[in-house]
Amino acid sequence: MHLNDQINEVLNSHNGLVFNSSSNTLEGELFLPDGDSYDVLINLNNYPRIFPTVHEIGGRIPKKMDRHVYPDSGSCCFTTRAKSQILLKTVVKSLLDFIDEILIRYLENNSFYELNKRYYTEEYSHGKLGIIEGYKDILQIDDTIKVAKTLFNVAKSKKLIIHQNCYCDSGRRLRKCLRGKHLNNLRKLYMVDKDILMQDLNSFNEAIDVYLEEQKSKEENIN
Repeated sequence: MHLNDQINEVLNSHNGLVFNSSSNTLEGELFLPDGDSYDVLINLNNYPRIFPTVHEIGGRIPKKMDRHVYPDSGSCCFTTRAKSQILLKTVVKSLLDFIDEILIRYLENNSFYELNKRYYTEEYSHGKLGIIEGYKDILQIDDTIKVAKTLFNVAKSKKLIIHQNCYCDSGRRLRKCLRGKHLNNLRKLYMVDKDILMQDLNSFNEAIDVYLEEQKSKEENIN
């Protein structure tokens, strides 16, 4: 669907929002299903490559990471860039899907926090650790080094080879490992732009340094 059609679809469903073509933004009052509402500014410049940039402009959500808002920019933190790209290519098929399934759920979670001082859904950690957790979630393995190796290999490869050994080091072929689950996970990773993979690899530097030191110590003990 063309972006203009997606914008019109949003305006028809959420009549508290107004589109400003000069700034490429949607702005206004966004109503939640329970009747609550938030004042939001939705910037579409990076969409559909990644999720739109959203600011809550009513002063209701503090600008700090513990409340899932980036302190420097004041924009809402929904998930990692990698996860956003995968979602946009799988389940979030339109701007309306983003607002209904991502933004409204985010705001509902904030409303829950206001009442209960906790979120009702589990969230990734902040910063580099959250990026690592996101990739572990995508690949469904918990070994940080294996995840980093897989990211690097995908970023440098041209296409997915289903007959290669699985990234989990089980010794099984990728297409047979866990009845194809790891193959499906790797297909998702290939949906992420290679420049994002390479940038996110920087988040693994500390873990890689620790791993290399451990390997060095093991070799010294053997010798």
